Amino acid sequence: MTTYLLDTNILLRGSDRDSPFHNLAENAVAKLLEQKHQVCLTSQTIVEFWAVATRPVEVNGLGWSVERTCQEVDQLLNQFPLLEETSQIFGQWLNHVTANQVRGKQVTMRG
Repeated sequence: MTTYLLDTNILLRGSDRDSPFHNLAENAVAKLLEQKHQVCLTSQTIVEFWAVATRPVEVNGLGWSVERTCQEVDQLLNQFPLLEETSQIFGQWLNHVTANQVRGKQVTMRG
């Protein structure tokens, strides 16, 4: 079993039924779960999710209310385990970006 950390964009697209990528995001996560992989969250992905979900549509957000966003976050936290953010997570990230030669915006852990 492999452990996967859900990216903020997967959370956003999977939660936003109006997104053209909604089904793709949901199907990708479902496939991982079907294959018995562990799928996890971190507090940072939830913070980023909240920021985009509550940001106005005019500035590339979803324009959701705090109440709706809170419901979505509760649902995510009930569905996926929340990893404690430790130096081990940073080490795994560093190994990943080094091994996969990740560059540019894709390397950021925040914003």
